[in-house]
Amino acid sequence: MNNNFSKTIQRFADWAKLKLGIHLNRKPYAIYFKPRQIWWVNLGQNIGSEQNGKHKNFERPVLILKKFNAEIFLAVPLSSQVKSGAFRVVFQKGNNNFTANLSQIRVLSSKRLLRQIGKMDKQAYETIKQVFHKLA
Repeated sequence: MNNNFSKTIQRFADWAKLKLGIHLNRKPYAIYFKPRQIWWVNLGQNIGSEQNGKHKNFERPVLILKKFNAEIFLAVPLSSQVKSGAFRVVFQKGNNNFTANLSQIRVLSSKRLLRQIGKMDKQAYETIKQVFHKLA
């Protein structure tokens, strides 16, 4: 077995343990969130080219695009690596540029929310919504 394969197996095993803990131990109504907010979430170890979380908590920042109810929301993964393309929107927060990756939009449980890190300005949020509606 090569070293990369072993690391991949371990990463999936670590995510499976954390995922079970998230599912069993967190209350779904304990966290309040709304559209335009940016949160760190437990995104997970995903398959193929799907966006992964980083570090031991498999976390990644996301933009809450739409709140469906107190338990689920539509999220756009964010990256500090600026990349352009049809499914990406570059925006500025403070003095830094970020990319919203619309090809990786997904529905998430509020159980995955870790901590709020900010709120997107209205203009950038409206731009992301417009690009999303063009994709649909």
